[in-house]
Amino acid sequence: MQSTSDLSFKFQFVQDGQARGLRVKAASASSDALMLDGEPIRYEDIVDTTSQDKRLVLTLASTVQLGQKTAKACQEGGVLALEVKSIQARDLERTIDCRASALAAQRHKRELAAADEESRYRVMTCPHCQATIDLSDFERTRYVYCRYCKSILDQGGGIVSAGDAYCVCSECQMFGRVRGYTVFYFYFLLIAYGFSYSRRYLCDTCAVRTAQQALLLNFIFLLGIPSSIYMWVKALTGHEPEMKDLLKANALARKGKAKEAEEIYGRLLQRLPEHPGLLINQGIGYLHANDGQQGVEYLNRSLRACSNYQLAMQLLLRLQRMAEASRPMPKDPVT
Repeated sequence: MQSTSDLSFKFQFVQDGQARGLRVKAASASSDALMLDGEPIRYEDIVDTTSQDKRLVLTLASTVQLGQKTAKACQEGGVLALEVKSIQARDLERTIDCRASALAAQRHKRELAAADEESRYRVMTCPHCQATIDLSDFERTRYVYCRYCKSILDQGGGIVSAGDAYCVCSECQMFGRVRGYTVFYFYFLLIAYGFSYSRRYLCDTCAVRTAQQALLLNFIFLLGIPSSIYMWVKALTGHEPEMKDLLKANALARKGKAKEAEEIYGRLLQRLPEHPGLLINQGIGYLHANDGQQGVEYLNRSLRACSNYQLAMQLLLRLQRMAEASRPMPKDPVT
């Protein structure tokens, strides 16, 4: 069970990608609010959280009331970014998610009770991150998605795909093994030389492509070759047996070779029946192959396997909006 004691940490506000201010500020996560440099943010006002390395990004509700210092650091769209010190950003994110999700679920339970619909209330505690998953508005399906840690679970609470290993790649929007990479680019000019680097979180397919690009660009300078090869090897090795062929299938799907990819996905689905992430990838493959009907069928199939799978819902909504935008306007009636 999640501890209700305060979790203390240090932080700096982040703006324009840089930590601001010389002073490291004190903060804590209590049972009902996040306290930043003496100013509270209620958990019910935190819409979403994302962490990478030492950074934690909070998306806040439009109705949130912030203190003067916190409001000054808040960015467009209600985004507040922190560089976390003394503890891991992911640990802080999970503490916030655990407490915020439990409060949100209890609030929803009261709303359902007030409408005499409390029998609809259904929740699950994620075994991976301990967040409360509210399933009251979703049909019971084979799988459950935890939007907090991005894990896919079965109805018995078993972890099918842990989100800190397998999730949706932010660059290609496909389900796969996502890991952090430091990408180096070396340069040598007539009067200057140096390098640049960036930290990126990529699926294996994107990592292989990025490593190939980096190797090509760094090849004449020699110094960049080891890091590019390391990145390439890292993406190609260490796969779980049941996901060993996912990289190849995703690479084919992204090229629009949906039929070739389907054969590999079929083998993967024999080991992980109706896995919603694999079905999403097949749908995306058919969309790349310009077969919208088959693509939409796989997206719907993913939802039938996991009714609260956000990626499938988002992709279907996007396709619906695109279809509506391309639909010709009706002619004015003849009067």
